[in-house]
Amino acid sequence: MSDIDIQYDEINDALKRISVEQDAAEVHGALCGLFCTVNGLTADYWLDHTLAESPEEDALTVDALNSESRSLLTQLFNATQKQLSGQDFEFELFLPDDHSGLFSRVEALSNWCQGFLLGLSQGGLTDPGGLPGELPEIVKDLVEISRAESYELDDETQDEKDYMELVEFVRVAIQIFVGEMHQFQVAEPGDESEYH
Repeated sequence: MSDIDIQYDEINDALKRISVEQDAAEVHGALCGLFCTVNGLTADYWLDHTLAESPEEDALTVDALNSESRSLLTQLFNATQKQLSGQDFEFELFLPDDHSGLFSRVEALSNWCQGFLLGLSQGGLTDPGGLPGELPEIVKDLVEISRAESYELDDETQDEKDYMELVEFVRVAIQIFVGEMHQFQVAEPGDESEYH
């Protein structure tokens, strides 16, 4: 991500330390889904709904781990918010870098899309078919991409090209999504109302 100095593995490690089962890609996808549906989303609201309790650890250890992880995740939140609210199309998916194996990157992209769909749902979106313009089709495409980890990878050169095209497609689709959704009345943090 261009606006952040945190590495993908750092966020993954921070999530593991506090017993969050999702990987960094899925957590970032869910965050982006919430940004699309929740007006005035704050880092504290997001973190309170993302971080799990760690019952096996003593309270002091939990507090220290939570504090460190919250700091890293707050940086991720702020960078994502800046990218999604900017007009210069700098938004990037938070995925493993190109040094990671293709399989792990495809799996992370799949998880990112799953997270985004979960974030939409957590934000109160119950009927994607009722969304305006291209958005229902984008949701369908993201559902398909979320199944990408089950695809067979054979020709590494072609698969690499296909992966890069999918990442770019999702990146642009999310920017369209954000732009369209901000034209509508959306839920406030803690608001139980839902889209229909």
